[in-house]
Amino acid sequence: MKRMREERAPAEREPLPFPNRRASAEVAAEPEAPKAPSWLARLLRRPLFIAVVVVPNILALVYFGLIATPVYTSTATLIVLNPKQNGPSLSSLLSGASGDSSEQGGYILREYFRSWDAFRRVEKSMKLADNFSLADPVSRFGGVATMFRTSDLALWRYFQKQVDVDIEQKSGIVTVNVNAYDPGYANGLARQLLAQAISHMDAMNAQQQGDVVRSAAQRKQAIEAALQRDLAALAQFRNQTGTYDPKQLYQSNLELMNSLALKAAELKSQRDAIARATPNNPQADNLDTATQSVRGDLASTARSFPEMARSSSRYEKLLVSRDTNITLLGQANQALQQAQASAEQNRYYLNVISNPSEPRTPEKPYRLAWIAGTLLASLLLWALLR
Repeated sequence: MKRMREERAPAEREPLPFPNRRASAEVAAEPEAPKAPSWLARLLRRPLFIAVVVVPNILALVYFGLIATPVYTSTATLIVLNPKQNGPSLSSLLSGASGDSSEQGGYILREYFRSWDAFRRVEKSMKLADNFSLADPVSRFGGVATMFRTSDLALWRYFQKQVDVDIEQKSGIVTVNVNAYDPGYANGLARQLLAQAISHMDAMNAQQQGDVVRSAAQRKQAIEAALQRDLAALAQFRNQTGTYDPKQLYQSNLELMNSLALKAAELKSQRDAIARATPNNPQADNLDTATQSVRGDLASTARSFPEMARSSSRYEKLLVSRDTNITLLGQANQALQQAQASAEQNRYYLNVISNPSEPRTPEKPYRLAWIAGTLLASLLLWALLR
């Protein structure tokens, strides 16, 4: 019973937790624990991150956002044709290229635009150095882009970077892009380059035509001069010998000798017959005299044959030379006509599809693309170096 009473006795109550003002004041006086720094703050404390990521991106933002000079691009499209080479080959069909003269002419045009000759022709008239120096210190001529060089060679290299020629392999269409810091200047430079390209192509055609045709014409003139000398030699020979054709004279004298020989033989046979029949017949003496006269004519004609043979040989040489030169002259005329036709077929014709444009909106620099590219490249570099 006593144990049951002890179990039923109420438990002692704990005192209520009234706040202790003194303890609260002591707790409030204690400093709070510092918070952990954020990931950005931790990155900014790293020198490598600042050098690789922060500094390049700040420079890119400042330059492309505030400093970079706008670049205007004047665009022209054209095509270069050659009638002779205007058919595609099997290799070009398999490769997907045009295979005709358009692509070849495009490469000729591109090399001309990049040449020293084209640069020198526009350097003074277009004042390249003055106009290319109007940009910001980084991209202008004489700045960081040219390593602060201002020589003519540096200007030529800078000019090559401002003129871009793109060739479409399938169609052969050539696109010329001229960059400058003023839209009017870009258009003027593109127009002058295009005009000079047309003049250069015409000069190439004239030079090629002159080389091919000149050679054929000179050969024709040489053959004509040789033929004139042969004709003059023939005329002089005929005047000296008094004979138009020694071959005909030789043939006629040969026939005369044959007839004289037959006549002499006939007279001799008659004289012998009369002498046998009537030995003292005076007619035999007459026939003997006639026979001697015919034999004298025969000997005289025979003596002219060596001289006639020499003159005939000379005449034959002159005649062969004349006939040969006449044949060569005909071939030279034909070769000259073929050379003229070939020169016309080998001409390059430059046809302008669209004249140079004059944009009012700058095309370069690609600010957002450069800024985003700088950010991506710096993050990748930092990820590799950390």
